[in-house]
Amino acid sequence: MPDRIEIANTGRARCRACRRAIGKGEERFAEAAPNPVAEGETQHYYHLPCAAERRPKAFAQLLATLQPRPELAPLREAAALALEHHRLERLGVIERAKSARANCRFCRELIEKDAWRVAIQPIEDGRLGAWGFVHLSCAGSYAGVKPSAERLLRYSELPAEARQEIDSLLAALPTPAPRPPADEEREAAPGIESTESTETAQSASE
Repeated sequence: MPDRIEIANTGRARCRACRRAIGKGEERFAEAAPNPVAEGETQHYYHLPCAAERRPKAFAQLLATLQPRPELAPLREAAALALEHHRLERLGVIERAKSARANCRFCRELIEKDAWRVAIQPIEDGRLGAWGFVHLSCAGSYAGVKPSAERLLRYSELPAEARQEIDSLLAALPTPAPRPPADEEREAAPGIESTESTETAQSASE
């Protein structure tokens, strides 16, 4: 069954990226994947913005086969940006650090308790990975491009005051230098850097 954009028949399916329900009647991206429990394929579902940001290659390939739709143009651009900066698609939940035990995946310094951090959560086999964290201030340098507040906050449940704070912090950050292409491909799944860096990132993905 090929990848496709379809209308959700019910509101039961959850997006594999943001973990929120996809509303009945809403368009969704259905990505074909091997069925882990039986022969054949299954489908992984995503909100369209989530698909553009977190599954950019498959989503962009599908859009290239469809008749152009003006309302999908921003999503095409989001997917193109994530394809240009591969680490961008790994940025997931933003939260305050629960302790000071995890090291930042970019600067390698400890992330202080209650500091804003972004979980590195690549989607692997339809599940959110748990690769640790980066400081919010390091997220742009890690990805090679400064993520928008809308992009980061899409995957987090935060009150309005916190969202405004993050928006202001991101706006004040300088434009990061692009990452060398070799660096884009070099990073692999981490080993056990700290108890918190793996366990807490995993809990954020569930």
